[in-house]
Amino acid sequence: MKSLSRWFLQLRFHDLALVQMLELLLIPLLPEPLGLGARLLRYLVLAPIMYFTLLLGLRLSGESESWLRRQAVLFLWLCLAWAVFNLSHGGPMGSLLGLFCYGAVAVITAVVLWRFTYNIWHTKEVDADLLFGVIICYANLTVLGFELHSLNFYLNPTAYGFDTTIPNHAQLMFLSLGGSTTAGTVIGLKDGWSQMIFYFQAFFSQLFIVVIVARVVGLHTGRR
Repeated sequence: MKSLSRWFLQLRFHDLALVQMLELLLIPLLPEPLGLGARLLRYLVLAPIMYFTLLLGLRLSGESESWLRRQAVLFLWLCLAWAVFNLSHGGPMGSLLGLFCYGAVAVITAVVLWRFTYNIWHTKEVDADLLFGVIICYANLTVLGFELHSLNFYLNPTAYGFDTTIPNHAQLMFLSLGGSTTAGTVIGLKDGWSQMIFYFQAFFSQLFIVVIVARVVGLHTGRR
């Protein structure tokens, strides 16, 4: 356990950026979680990645080691709740677990995104960590949009006009990518929450480019 902790504490920004890019590529490839096998596959693929990226994101954004230990335990309980939710077949308990899992992961991702954005704004030097931090922010924005859309779809399955030939989670990821890159979407957004999430992503991504990325370019130009 000590060697694993030492290994984790040595990870840097490029490691987190690499894993988050892998996460964005893997989610659309997973099959629709209709049966037990598909739900188990989704859990075994996404739970370790989620646990790793959230905990490492908090560490790299400045969280203390003592708080990281507490949060690691909290994330283990969250993974356990997600496992029970994946294996359950509806009912009041399953509904509450689903709401808790989707909501908790979205809140933690939003915290990581905010802390990275705050740190980038207050940095004084342009280095590799800063550039990878910008990539991590964009990846987190896309993941956050996916999580919020997933929560909204869980609460209101009729809120999206999906193509029945493509897994729903893949279309939610495409929708989130369209929001964070402002490329648009061909998926019908049929309620106010889905539209608000999409517009929030588009607005924040443009604000990030105009303010945060422009500041990074200005720091680099000033140093030269």
